[in-house]
Amino acid sequence: MKSVLLICGCLFFLKLEAQQLRNIPLTTIEGKKYSLSAIQQPLTAIVFLAPDCPLSQNYTLVLNELQKNNAGTVSIVGVFTGSHSRKELSAFRKKYRIHFLLACDKQGKLAGYTQATVTPQAFLYSSDSRLLYKGAIDDWVVSLGKKKQKPEQRYLQNAINGYLNQTTIDPFETKAIGCYISRN
Repeated sequence: MKSVLLICGCLFFLKLEAQQLRNIPLTTIEGKKYSLSAIQQPLTAIVFLAPDCPLSQNYTLVLNELQKNNAGTVSIVGVFTGSHSRKELSAFRKKYRIHFLLACDKQGKLAGYTQATVTPQAFLYSSDSRLLYKGAIDDWVVSLGKKKQKPEQRYLQNAINGYLNQTTIDPFETKAIGCYISRN
């Protein structure tokens, strides 16, 4: 009986945790209220970005390709923390021709929930809000200011493929390298 109650309690808290993520208030860069619960895809990739971070700028092409190649399966949400102007974020979208949703987390609630620390940093969630992968998009960046010619490991794409193929996602976590997230 105790084990049944323990299992029920754990399931209750997991469901509460999932609801918490999907109900964190965000705002689109156009100023409309937004919630991750609006996403109807099997997977959501939350990627923290900063308009003034060179790595965020460089990875927009990769993220656009991921969105295009995984249409119908993954919703990529680019999230900006801190206080960036709509004009600045709109210019970022236009300059880098971004084809995925961009949202603001001005209060840093989503960044706090995910424990994001740098940009770009990716978090892949299933539709039931299970964290499947967190970390770097790929292994292109070795350290700040040092990059490989091209990536050898595409961590986020591999995690998406692992989920779709029902195989173990390995690695579950990698170290993201980038610009520190501003929480002002």
